[in-house]
Amino acid sequence: MINPIQKLLNTKFRNKLVFMCITAVVPVTLAGVFLLYNLADTIKVNAENESISTADSLRTRLNDIILTISNVSERVLQSSKIKELLNNEFVNQDEYFNYYMQDQVIPEFLDAYSQIEDITFYIDMDGFVANSNFKNADESVCNTYWYKEAMESDLAKWQIIYSNDEYRLCRISPLKNKNGGFCGTMVSSVSPKVYSELTENIDYGVVFSISQGVVFYSDIPGIDTGSVLDGEKNNFYYGISGSKLLEDDSNRLNKIGHTVISYFDYGNTGNLFQIYVLKPYSLFNDEINNVIFIYIWYIFLCIVLSVLITILFSSMFSRRIQFLKNQMHKVTAGNFALNEEIRGTDEIFELYQDLKKMVDSMQTLINDAYESKIQSESFKLNQVEAEFKALASQINPHFLYNTLETIRMKAYCNDDKETADLVKKLGKFMRRCLEVKDGMVTLESELEFTKSYLELQAARFGDRVSYSIYCEVDRSYKILPLIIQPIVENAFVHGIEGEKANGKIDIKVFYRSGKVIIEVSDNGQGIPADKLRELLAKLEKNDTSSGKSIGLTNVNKRIKMYHGEQYGLTVETTLGHGTTIRTTLPKKADENVMKRLPEKYSEISENISSKRL
Repeated sequence: MINPIQKLLNTKFRNKLVFMCITAVVPVTLAGVFLLYNLADTIKVNAENESISTADSLRTRLNDIILTISNVSERVLQSSKIKELLNNEFVNQDEYFNYYMQDQVIPEFLDAYSQIEDITFYIDMDGFVANSNFKNADESVCNTYWYKEAMESDLAKWQIIYSNDEYRLCRISPLKNKNGGFCGTMVSSVSPKVYSELTENIDYGVVFSISQGVVFYSDIPGIDTGSVLDGEKNNFYYGISGSKLLEDDSNRLNKIGHTVISYFDYGNTGNLFQIYVLKPYSLFNDEINNVIFIYIWYIFLCIVLSVLITILFSSMFSRRIQFLKNQMHKVTAGNFALNEEIRGTDEIFELYQDLKKMVDSMQTLINDAYESKIQSESFKLNQVEAEFKALASQINPHFLYNTLETIRMKAYCNDDKETADLVKKLGKFMRRCLEVKDGMVTLESELEFTKSYLELQAARFGDRVSYSIYCEVDRSYKILPLIIQPIVENAFVHGIEGEKANGKIDIKVFYRSGKVIIEVSDNGQGIPADKLRELLAKLEKNDTSSGKSIGLTNVNKRIKMYHGEQYGLTVETTLGHGTTIRTTLPKKADENVMKRLPEKYSEISENISSKRL
């Protein structure tokens, strides 16, 4: 049986640290979970108390407004002018009109109390003449439920009246003449501004209802004025006011959010008012989740602190070994810069010193091999460049141009204008080949060069070949030399040279997705699958070592070398229908890119001028 102490000693340092972290983290985590559980419950209770407090405040303020409107309505009823209208018997319309012209009671009260939107009298007396605030109680008014209730009661009551396509909370006051007979009603309408002022600075959803849950104000979507809230209508008690958490699941509000209801019986008259304060469950949960999130971070920081303390106390055992391990990993990764020093004179210090000596020896050997390779490659490049220049110098350009011009003039004098034109185009084409230098050229120049080549081929093939050039890119755009012509030559040699008739080559230069695209398409025989795989493999590897089929590879290699790996050539071909070579270039080319890599350009220029795919 293995001794536990011995087993611990045999465990790696990493596992020991994990074990120590676990022993420190578990108590902190358990304490944090317990804290979060109690915190969430506390937040819920505080939210409930805040909702109840808000509901109590709204109840008090709404009760004050109802009281104010009731007092004003009673004052209007007790005014001498109104009593004169109800008790006097006016003989004719003129007396009514004189009364209305002199009466300013209602406008004065409406101006003084903004809580009241309108006061309207519905009069049921013979010979009564109506006015703006005094109207006849016609059949449509007499058949309303609120008018019938006013006829049967001596007390004013609050009702919901539907008028002008909206529901209004109104105080219905029965009108009595001097003999105690019923002669109509006075309707005092509450101004909608009252509800906006009540809920202006409240972040909760609010619903006001009356009687058995008929809604007269709501700022909650889906709860419309005039609708009935069924959940609590049988739980209201006349003569009692209070606030409580709504727990009835049948109530629509309780399905939307955390709801508190506050209600009161105005003046113990049986006019029950209810105030619902609703906080959506999403906001309620977000509030709890935000606090939990903060405390989770707090627990996380405690855990991190525990881990740091564990690492601090264990680092005295593992720091030196870890340091040596890291230095050895740097060496294996190819980083030989061992400039740091280790303290102490123990065995680890001696191992580190031996490692530094070994690295110094390896660095010396690698530097010697690298310098030897650089010298060898430099010699090869210089030799290739010298051979290229020697080859180019074998032809005297002036002699060649003068000779071609002599031949052209000879043909022209012999009235052979077609031959003269071909010689002129050939001279222009060869001059362009010999004038290629280590620099960018304009798209205009490259297209003209390609066009000269196409014209020479057109003269060769006659009606068997046609071509088109389309360009929407600014012709002053800078491009690497000898980019388009080798692709066009490839299309001739491998695409349509073997065709008997109707050969066609299309060149298109356009913008796409912030890049410049050059497409060279032919309607030739296409590329067989095996040759296509071989070509794509060469393009991917930029393989020009074989000395064959390197025209497209050189173009692709130069583009990637000077512009980046995301640019280059792609091939699309359909056997028997032709091939499209697509060249992708940056929209803004770096004109100095070739000057920074002259030795690479010398290598590629040699391949382009001497070989074609």
